Amino acid sequence: MKKLLTRIALALLAALSVDVQIQAATLADYPARTVRLVVPYPAGGIADKIAREVAEQLQQRLRQAVVVENRSGAAGNIGFEYVARQPADGYTLLLAPASNLTVQPALFKQLSYDLSRDFTPVSLLVQTPQVLLVNPKLPVASPRELIDYSKKNPGKVNYGISVGAYSHLAGELLKTQTGADFTAIPYQGSAPALNDLLAGQTQFIFNEVVTAIPFVKAGTLKPLAVAYRTRAPWLPDVPTTAEAGLPDFEVTSWYGVVVRSGTPAPLVQRLSRELRDIVQTAEFRKRYDDIGAFTVGSSPEDFARFIQSETVKWTAVVKQAGIQPN
Repeated sequence: MKKLLTRIALALLAALSVDVQIQAATLADYPARTVRLVVPYPAGGIADKIAREVAEQLQQRLRQAVVVENRSGAAGNIGFEYVARQPADGYTLLLAPASNLTVQPALFKQLSYDLSRDFTPVSLLVQTPQVLLVNPKLPVASPRELIDYSKKNPGKVNYGISVGAYSHLAGELLKTQTGADFTAIPYQGSAPALNDLLAGQTQFIFNEVVTAIPFVKAGTLKPLAVAYRTRAPWLPDVPTTAEAGLPDFEVTSWYGVVVRSGTPAPLVQRLSRELRDIVQTAEFRKRYDDIGAFTVGSSPEDFARFIQSETVKWTAVVKQAGIQPN
């Protein structure tokens, strides 16, 4: 028996040694071919913008092609399902918006993937506060006036959403807290939702500051409040939601990168370091500071903890708002 146990122990050690050697070789050769960065939303939105700018820099650092693939649909689920089926080899990355990593299981009855089982966090990239925007023709100048207007005009105040996105949850939370009469109109991404708001087909939207600034500067959309704890430096004259009479109403969107679970830890750590270095460069920071976003960068471990805390917070909002899973 003792000899058998010894042989088993030696076999396990040998297998472990081979695994370590394979992982070391994988890291040394990586990347040997094109790396793909999947975006689960259409081209033209902030997720796509971040992905393309990160891919450009990552390509230079890895000295290998990094291409962006838009696989949109089903509130981002199509892109997530696709990446969940890919090999865990570090060649398929996923640009993941906040809501997809936190509240998707609470919004959809059946998902073909499991967030905790199928994905490994790599790095948080960018955060951007949400701002409440209205069509300038709407006769309101504050969140309270918008709420009162909706109550006086039941069924006539619509807002554009990407189902499950923080912009959606922000509107539902505002509705729940105030008793406003809002109707959510679903879109495939923020770009078409903004287009209908500009055309007057909808009346308001919650959207990232980074996307809103050009419209605010052009005067084509009117900001009522920033859903952040302090005034946004890019919109210094726009009050916070707390200043506008909505205390404890804070909504900040964020974007990070995840990979298929099972990806060798050395590859995950290397990708995390590369992404942190990219978003923390002076050039990248200024690029996003100029347009209304905060660049972050984080370790896989810190990103995992952040995802967990956000999941707890926003799953509670989904339940409080009474949003039923589809």
